[in-house]
Amino acid sequence: MLRVALMALLAALLMGCSPEYNWREVSVGEGAVKAFFPDQPATRERQLEFSGHKVQFGLTSVELNDAVFAVAYVPFPASMKDDTAIQGSLMSSIVGSLYGNLGVPAPDKLPESGQRFVIEGKSPQGTMHLEAIIWRTPRALVEAIVTAAPQSFPGPQAEEFLRGLQVAR
Repeated sequence: MLRVALMALLAALLMGCSPEYNWREVSVGEGAVKAFFPDQPATRERQLEFSGHKVQFGLTSVELNDAVFAVAYVPFPASMKDDTAIQGSLMSSIVGSLYGNLGVPAPDKLPESGQRFVIEGKSPQGTMHLEAIIWRTPRALVEAIVTAAPQSFPGPQAEEFLRGLQVAR
């Protein structure tokens, strides 16, 4: 009887240890970025037009507990590799779109490469809280975001996700 009770207690303890956030390292952008996602992400890609340039946009993301954790990777096409002005313009456009998508006017001074920023706004789903970092490297733009409703925003997990990103190139 004692043995059965101990086994039941052990099983209950093990079930309690099941992580809600099952962190895993994922390579994004053909190894250009390493990120720790809180669950198995999916990647979607599409080609976009920006100022006459065809740009490949990849988004690796996971939704967990009503929060979205995402890394976007945008390699510069050959036509943009040496044009820092157009690279900067693309970065400004992407950051500006995050503000616009939440119905918030972009500030006069946008966040710089590698600077974490926060946006509070509204989406079709309601009030949203977004935390993000965008990097401009010589080869690509990398964007990491976590977004959720303010009352369910996973602060510690967002911190771990954003801090754990490694941009190699």
